[in-house]
Amino acid sequence: MEEGEGLNPKLAPNNGIQIKNIKKNQIGKGKRVVKQMDVDREMGIPFQEEIIMDILSRLPVQSLLRFKCVSKPWKKLISEPYFTRMHLSHGKNNQNSQRFLICQEKPKGGMVSCYHASLPSIELVEDVQKLDCPSDFKPWFFVIFCCFDGLSLITVGSYHDLICLLWNPFTRESVVLPRPEFPPKEDFICGLGYDSTTDDYKILKIDMDRNHNCGVPNEILSLKNGSWSKIDEHPSGISYVVNARSSLAFVHGAFHWLGYSRNYSMISFSISNEVYGEIPLPERMCLVQRHNEFDVSVLEGMLCVYSADTDTERQYTFKSWLMKDYGVKESWTELITIQDNGISLATPKYRFTNGEVLLRCVDAKGRIVFMTSKGPFGSWPRFDIAEDGFVITESLISPKLLM
Repeated sequence: MEEGEGLNPKLAPNNGIQIKNIKKNQIGKGKRVVKQMDVDREMGIPFQEEIIMDILSRLPVQSLLRFKCVSKPWKKLISEPYFTRMHLSHGKNNQNSQRFLICQEKPKGGMVSCYHASLPSIELVEDVQKLDCPSDFKPWFFVIFCCFDGLSLITVGSYHDLICLLWNPFTRESVVLPRPEFPPKEDFICGLGYDSTTDDYKILKIDMDRNHNCGVPNEILSLKNGSWSKIDEHPSGISYVVNARSSLAFVHGAFHWLGYSRNYSMISFSISNEVYGEIPLPERMCLVQRHNEFDVSVLEGMLCVYSADTDTERQYTFKSWLMKDYGVKESWTELITIQDNGISLATPKYRFTNGEVLLRCVDAKGRIVFMTSKGPFGSWPRFDIAEDGFVITESLISPKLLM
């Protein structure tokens, strides 16, 4: 829904939701609607707050940020946590609220150029934003770990330091996260998830060595408490298979990644009670693939595992499976199979309504490309900006209010 659409000009605000002294340039395209609402208010036509909330919760973030200037009651309403969750809920079920986010690897003077496109649009829009880094911090690289609920978990580094931030690219807010109690000796990966039992966002950190061999999860950050806690208990006899380009898959209140005990399997870690679990992989995948050629992601709120294999004739084959019923081995369903010698290291990113899957691939020249089974996806992104891409839902959630 475009800004201003869906508002009934015969309805006027009441119950404390009033519009006063509106300037012509305050709300862009919606100004004619708001002017009519002022007229209707004077006529005494009732308008319930719940109806206003329902209408506003379906609008884009950019429109809502402008509408906060309409009046103090509207600003308060749009800033309410309940409204923020309502808006996010609508966004998750609206394809127009799904964006594809790409950022330049090297920021300039603390400024980051991010590129985003509406799915399935192929038009890439540039947006330059200032990160809320410490004033004396001069970043020279920028990495996105994951995106969840409209928030991006990122790391920004300099020659002498490394900091992690939680960033909302739609509201342009970011906050520096507390430093781990046990800083990684080499590399690390992180995942972001929401704990519904405590109404809290949490971050899981897994350290890696210089060869990208993975250790066990050693710390978890509660944003509400603002502190890291050490994870002491781990299942024995399991080695972890996570690489530097992995994103910890978060569904059903748990992070997921791949591991190996007697066979390859998927490890789960609940963030509410910090309990491990194990989910079996598709049998055909376990029997024929090598550990450095498969991984796990999330598509449409479901676990997705994928694998790549190159046979003796150097034929590259990519396969992926989707778990329709969480935790049920028999519900693994083969999603797509692609044979293409011109790509490698494919990663599923998004599933369109027609069933096509958007893949991040490395081509024969080592460049990042995005494609579906039908071929290259549009003309974006440019090779000089693409490192990875993430699907993210437009959100009003403020990183600064979570801590």
